Amino acid sequence: MALSRYVFIFISLLSHTYAENTLPEMATKQATNNLRFISKDGKFSYYQRRSGSLLLSTNYNVEEVLKGKEGSQYNVISSPSRKFQIIEQNQNFHTYLSIRKLNKVYVTKFGEKKARLVGEGIDAKLHLNDSWISFFNPYKMTIYFKSLKSLGSSFEIKLQSTKNPYFIPQRVMMNDKSILFTDLNGDAVTGIIEFNRSSGKSKLLIKAENEFLKYELCASENALFLGSFGIRDTSKYSSITKYPRTNFQISKGSIIYDSKYNDRGSIICDSSDNHIYFIKNATKENKEESYEAATLDLRDNKVTVLSSLKWVSSIINMDDKLILPYHGKFFLLNVKTNTLTNDSLLNPPSTQKTEDKK
Repeated sequence: MALSRYVFIFISLLSHTYAENTLPEMATKQATNNLRFISKDGKFSYYQRRSGSLLLSTNYNVEEVLKGKEGSQYNVISSPSRKFQIIEQNQNFHTYLSIRKLNKVYVTKFGEKKARLVGEGIDAKLHLNDSWISFFNPYKMTIYFKSLKSLGSSFEIKLQSTKNPYFIPQRVMMNDKSILFTDLNGDAVTGIIEFNRSSGKSKLLIKAENEFLKYELCASENALFLGSFGIRDTSKYSSITKYPRTNFQISKGSIIYDSKYNDRGSIICDSSDNHIYFIKNATKENKEESYEAATLDLRDNKVTVLSSLKWVSSIINMDDKLILPYHGKFFLLNVKTNTLTNDSLLNPPSTQKTEDKK
């Protein structure tokens, strides 16, 4: 019996090692734990120092972008438009352990040094070809929108949610006047709300069947994707519905994926013309409870599991490079090369997006 147990453990370790080696691992000049952003052409990167500084490295030149307290943490966010970048600065990362902690939100032009403070909040996003920025204040339950084209142009949306202090709303700007966002009602049931800036009014478009279903919103240039994912065993179901962005109507969507399992979601829809990516419940494929990165081909709605890590919890989209953090390592999801040894190699000749456009 003891020998059988050791054989089982040995096989499990081999399987675990194989799982980690199925995807190329990200390797850069900077230590990955300090790296915060690398452009897809490898020409510039942002990285932080323990001293609290955020630095911009480009053409063998290093400049300080922001200076914070010792131990400050940074998050650098971009979009496919590549006009602006968001920098979230958390100066109390090691001393105030709350996911509701408000970060300072800055904006820079893409790949540049000068940073402008635009507010305080969490979950900052860029919208409409980088013409707008939004961020959320969980203490005021308010989403703030600010124009990056015309200084002083801004508006806000106050949520009704009072049941879950950790709720973070999904939101998409369909155009300058129409915004879709998620909110919770008095029973903690999620709904999709449309806010009209011209009238200042909101209307409910769709409501979940119960409090154990979450919605995700993801917008590409021409389409909107609505993900519905169960979060409890009592509500096992997942689906992704596609809508055209022009003349959007909530009743005109088409379901392009569904499952009897609860997927984690985290939909990425703007890194490829013909594919979306998400975290799929792979219990059926792996014969044990597990979650893997998967892609959905929008041309034939075929789903392909891309990873074999057993427990994928997030996917990071860094300037069209999809990165899987796993046990302190970072694996590249949509890169075909086998090894990456420096920053300049982070743009291989063959990527998913290039293949899609052929």
